[in-house]
Amino acid sequence: MSSPHLFSLLAIASAVCCCSTYHPLHDPDLRKPIGDAHGGVKITFLGNSTLYVTDGRTSMLVDGFLSRPSGFKTLFGKIGPEPRVIEDELRHAGIVDVTAVLVGHAHHDHALDATVIADRYEATVIGSESFARIYEGSHDTARRSILKTVAASGDHYEIGEFTVTFVPSDHVGSHSPVQSIVEGSITRPLRMPAHYSRFKCGQVFVLHIAHRDGNMVVTTTAGAKEGQLEGMQADVIFLGVGMLSKEAPDKRNTYWAETVRATNPKVVIPVHWDNFARKLSRGLAPMNLVGNPKEIMAFVKSEACGRQVRVLDLRESVWLKGRAVYCP
Repeated sequence: MSSPHLFSLLAIASAVCCCSTYHPLHDPDLRKPIGDAHGGVKITFLGNSTLYVTDGRTSMLVDGFLSRPSGFKTLFGKIGPEPRVIEDELRHAGIVDVTAVLVGHAHHDHALDATVIADRYEATVIGSESFARIYEGSHDTARRSILKTVAASGDHYEIGEFTVTFVPSDHVGSHSPVQSIVEGSITRPLRMPAHYSRFKCGQVFVLHIAHRDGNMVVTTTAGAKEGQLEGMQADVIFLGVGMLSKEAPDKRNTYWAETVRATNPKVVIPVHWDNFARKLSRGLAPMNLVGNPKEIMAFVKSEACGRQVRVLDLRESVWLKGRAVYCP
């Protein structure tokens, strides 16, 4: 590795471990309670863009990233699922069943633990061709999980009373050597532990999840394609904001238009703002690597136009009931 490249990685490793003085969870504008309906579909935030969604009968996990290896280990070592950490976090979140795991794209901070969690619950796991290579390399054949590979054009899945649509999208632009290394697709089974550079992005999908009690959208990265969510409505959007402050103003505006304005949600919940190299046992903290958190949240608030914006703490939940959104 060349010296300039090594110095860049060392600088990024330091940034991964450093937190901003601004903390979204200490911003009173982002912590106001919403609504008074309770019950229905419960959505629990588990850091980054990992969400647990349940209606009491069917339960789904969006992405699968609970191990959260350190920045130094990620950049300079090999990473893989950490079973004890995963078990602890599932227990702390009160998760006893998962019907399906939905993977937005194949970067390690979205897909690292998805196969292990699907195997644990013998669930269906759904993701891109690149994610399928991760599954093939790490699936425990003694477990009866099921892989469904999403076509590049997207697809619909009926999971209990949920209808899940994988909508083709784009990843946020590359703004660092760390990002550029993981562009492209995974073409061979990926056995773990492995260096983070093996976790290529592959196809990116926005998730639209519909239920009789309400609709939600999850963007696991701050990129978008024109018209990607045309005709789709959401009551709440979980908006990936990592690297958004590093995008040019026109790209920020396009992202907002193709996600929030396109689906017209009542509530916007920013995700992918926290330090994903920090163990959940230490609580959530913002990370400079994903952009300036104060600038990101200022942009979201300024564009909200009457919509409520709420940031969730670890294991905090939002409910959808009769198309109303509730967050205490």
